[in-house]
Amino acid sequence: MNTSTQPYHNSAMEISDPSRPSPDGDDTWTKGEQQPRKFNDVAFGLLFYLHLIGMVACAGVYAPQMFTNIADNMDNGGGERELLDSSSMSGNNHGLVTSRLMSWVVGASQQIFGGLSSTSLLSNRALEEENDANDGTNDFNDLLLLLSISAIVACVISSLALTVMISHAKGMIMCSLVFNILASLVFMIGAFFVSPFGAIMGIFLVAFNAYFAYVVWGRIPFAACNLATATSAVKANLGLSFVAYSSLITMFCWSAFWLVSAVPTIYITSGCDAQAGACENEANGLVVFLLLVSFYWTYQVIQNTVHVTVAGVVGTWWYVPIEASSFCSRSIGDSYFRSLTYSFGSICLGSLIVAIVESLVTMVRNLRESGDGGSVFLCIAECLLAFLRDIIEYFNSWAFTYVGVYGYSFIEAGKNVISLFKSRGWTTIITDTLAQSVLSLVSVGVGLITGITSLIISYTHGMVFGDELGASAAAFFIGFTTGLVLTSTLLSLVSAAVNTVIVCYADAPAEFRVNHPKLSDDMHAGWAAAWPEQFR
Repeated sequence: MNTSTQPYHNSAMEISDPSRPSPDGDDTWTKGEQQPRKFNDVAFGLLFYLHLIGMVACAGVYAPQMFTNIADNMDNGGGERELLDSSSMSGNNHGLVTSRLMSWVVGASQQIFGGLSSTSLLSNRALEEENDANDGTNDFNDLLLLLSISAIVACVISSLALTVMISHAKGMIMCSLVFNILASLVFMIGAFFVSPFGAIMGIFLVAFNAYFAYVVWGRIPFAACNLATATSAVKANLGLSFVAYSSLITMFCWSAFWLVSAVPTIYITSGCDAQAGACENEANGLVVFLLLVSFYWTYQVIQNTVHVTVAGVVGTWWYVPIEASSFCSRSIGDSYFRSLTYSFGSICLGSLIVAIVESLVTMVRNLRESGDGGSVFLCIAECLLAFLRDIIEYFNSWAFTYVGVYGYSFIEAGKNVISLFKSRGWTTIITDTLAQSVLSLVSVGVGLITGITSLIISYTHGMVFGDELGASAAAFFIGFTTGLVLTSTLLSLVSAAVNTVIVCYADAPAEFRVNHPKLSDDMHAGWAAAWPEQFR
């Protein structure tokens, strides 16, 4: 099926459709072409690996120093002291930003390294904790039971939700619009009892959601056919769920490692000393910024790797369904391999742009919350940067779709996405988010179900996490969070697939008609009903 120049689908399946004119009458547009197998944007892939080596070096150099400093202080009886309490901060006058950073550093470091304190300290505490040992074990076992059952329930219900979304996509979109109106109505009623300003905001929210539903109601067929097609592609290759869930584990591991590297780096470079209870220097802004970039960059790379993998699989399903129509189809491994090799540099480039802006947003927010002055300007700057971040992320979602389907470099993918929708006259179509609202609603719904399930199990088994009210809240929160996270992770595959379906149908409707005739008929009817002038 594959050749050196056709890595993703068979060229024999690329059926042209010259009789179908462009909506704008622009016949100069040509659809995307498969790119030769080559490593794109190599410099940014190498830069990403170098940055990981740097983080490992920081952990290796600074973590032992910080651990030794804190362990010595704990041996001397200072284990319970705050490194930067209010009195020491007022004497050193380092400012609220450093105070908050270092308070976070000490709290995190004591949680990470506190269990590794001296043997004598542990021995002194052993007798005090002996009576609570059994209770702690029971609580831990209860927690594992709730997590396990919640995870199983979430996986089963979210898998069933895929089937429901295929057959009832239109109804679910309608429900999501009605739900948004009802939720804002409840908020408005509750706000009337809190403050007049909140009531005004509630009225505005109800009016906005009602108007939005009125405007987009005619687009429901479009969103429904896209959602059904994307869900069909994901369900046909449900092995993608392993890629999504493994990325969740990878993100968790990265967060833990980043703490081990970032906390000691800030601690040592600021000249902090647990024995003295103070820091000699203000936290270096450049160091903090680079650490934030490192965290967000890696997070984005993990997330976008999944997006590119899904785009590649859905693209194969679109053109050559025989190679992408089983639980662990060949296309999943091939697409994942391409994401980690040939397209990895492109993923790193797009992710780095978002990471830099996200880091700036975080730093500006910290400055604003420190209250050092200029809060109005900092608030405006934060809003503008957050808006820029959202625009870049939205653009990236479409660029990475082209990277996954055709193998373009990041810059070329961006150019092709813009050119495609401009030439086809569908620029406004890509702003449609109705399908996304359904995915969010399903995630919350599954979370509520798992939360209630967890609450029932906790009550029937006599599990106690604190007082009676606290036990109920904790059990529900455990189940709700587990269900929400796992379902959102699975449905993120559908979200990426929706983007791919829009691009592929704009790019190659003839191939879709040959390989998936039933879905093609539904898609044609849905798009024509939503945009009769633009789709012709």
